[in-house]
Parts: sequence; C-alpha cells; structure tokens
Amino acid sequence: MLCCVNILPVPLQMCMGMCVHQDIREEAKKAKLQSSKIEQDLFEQARSEINVFKILILGAAESGKSTLIKQIKIIHSHGFSKQELISFKIHARSILSSSQCMGDDQELLPFVAHAFCALWADLGVRAAASRGYEFELNDSALYFFENMSRIIAPNYVPTERDVLRVRVRTCGIIETQFQVNDVIFRLYDVGGQRSERRKWLRCFDCIQAVLFVVALSSYDMSLPQEPTVNRLQESLELFTSLCSNALFNSTSVILFLNKTDLFQKKILHSGRHLRLYISSFKGADADVDSAAHHITAMFSACNSRADQPVFHHYTTATDTANVRVVFQMIIDQIFRQNLAAAQLL
Repeated sequence: MLCCVNILPVPLQMCMGMCVHQDIREEAKKAKLQSSKIEQDLFEQARSEINVFKILILGAAESGKSTLIKQIKIIHSHGFSKQELISFKIHARSILSSSQCMGDDQELLPFVAHAFCALWADLGVRAAASRGYEFELNDSALYFFENMSRIIAPNYVPTERDVLRVRVRTCGIIETQFQVNDVIFRLYDVGGQRSERRKWLRCFDCIQAVLFVVALSSYDMSLPQEPTVNRLQESLELFTSLCSNALFNSTSVILFLNKTDLFQKKILHSGRHLRLYISSFKGADADVDSAAHHITAMFSACNSRADQPVFHHYTTATDTANVRVVFQMIIDQIFRQNLAAAQLL
C-alpha cells in the first residue's frame, strides 16, 4: 500500500518555523512587559503606602472616641467649615419630638425656645441636672443648658466647642485622614455598641496601632441595654480580648483613659466612691490620682505581651489643648518607632 505524504519544500518549512518562533518571542515579550508593569504597579503602591500609618480606634460605647476624632479634625485637618458646623444644628431635627419645634430655616420656634429657658430656670430641673450621674444624664446636657441663650438666638451657628459636645452615635466605620510632615495618618473609628463590634475585623489588616479609649467616669455606670453590666467592667473585658487577639501580636496598643474631668468631679463631690464599685481599690475616697492609677493598673494587667507594652495617657476629649499635647506625644513616638525600624537610631 502506498502512503501519500505531503512533504513541504525545505525553504517553506524553514519560513514557517521562523514564523512560529517569532510568534513565541512576541508572546514572551508581551508577557515580560506585562509582568514588569505589574511589578512596577506593586512597587508604586508599596511606595505610596510606606509613609501611611493606620490607627484603629476602639472602645466601648460613649467612651469618647468620636469626640477625639473631632479634635483631630480641628487640630490637624483645618477644623470644620461653616456648612459642616450648620449641619450639626440641623441634626437637632432628629432629637426633637415634633417637626413643629423648628421653622423652615432650622431655627427653634419662639415658644420652644421659651420652654427650654423656663425649664432651665426651674430650680428643681437644675438640681436634677447637677445629679445627672445618678440617672446617667448625657455628659453634655449641662453644657447645652448653660449655653441655651446663645443656642436659641436667631442665626445661631454652632461653634467647634458645641460640635465637640454633640453626642452622635457611631455606626459602621468612619475614616479620618490627615498628614504630619511626610507621614499620612489614617484613623478608623468603629461603633462601640456590641452590635457594631463584628465590623472591627474588617479593619485589622495592616493596622500599625490600636488606640483603645476608656471612660474613667464610667466606673459607676451600667449598660443601657443590660443594666446589670458595669460599663467599666465591659471595657475591661473588651480590652482583655483585644490584648489576647493574635492579630495584634505586632501592633502597638495605646490606652486613652478619657473623661478625666468628669472622673475627678465624681471622686471629689458625688459620694460615689470607687471602693463601692471596685472592691480591690483600697485608697482614700477623695484621692483622684490613686483612683485613676488603680483603674490604669487593672487595664495594664490585661496585657501579657512583655515585648509589646501598653502606653497610656489621661485625656479629656472635649479639651482641645489636652488632646493636642497627648496626640503630639503619640506622633513623636510613632516617628521614633519608624526611625528605629529603619535602623536610623
């Protein structure tokens, strides 16, 4: 049997072979260029992130985290624009029980303003407000009552101090960015309510520091949703879980013991002595420093990482000067750590 074989002329075979090799070389060249582009993109992305420092701000509800974020905006991000200030005034609509309390221009109607003034003029209301810690009156209530005449005035625009006193519940995750020298700081504020904490895990990636905020003045307060749970104890348990989380093994932890002004007033004047709520405290009833240091020691004891000490600071989030000094100390510390990491010290 004859087998028919189609034999191409040698020159044609050589030509086809050269074409195939040329195609392979072109594909290899394209792949190399694409690989180089990907490497360059990754390098550029890494270089853009090298001077970015990410801080996660955690803490139980009403510890003062959001107020600290507002202070950072005032200190490092040119504060609030007039429109932003007015927006806090507009938020009052969600607080008032009836839209008839406000006119179309967002001003309180005269009869509502008069009612507020009459309430604050009542000695019984003032006496109750002065003992607000007994029924967990919002920290800022006295401030707004005392500034009522200014707030109800026509064309009122909130000041930055007013904004700092506004209690706004944080839901979800809020990012704040600012720059100091060549370093970009990104702060992530997460809601402190129990329902919000499951969202914290989303922020754990590439976080260089955790700023944990504790309200010192919460030692005699309970959770609204669980009246039998002490707020300070809740913060302590939360901080313990943070320190034992493997995700933070190489992360700096900074403790802000906040609301020192309210804490001092309670210790000195309320009769709600720390020993009545924390049995391990053996100091004098009116010794503010001893009481604060005892609570600090309770939190410091939660950290079992000998190579990662917890740095702590005493703060009053509504005091811009105080926050400015404390946060500058943190920034200086971060700069020193970065220099040490680069073996420049």
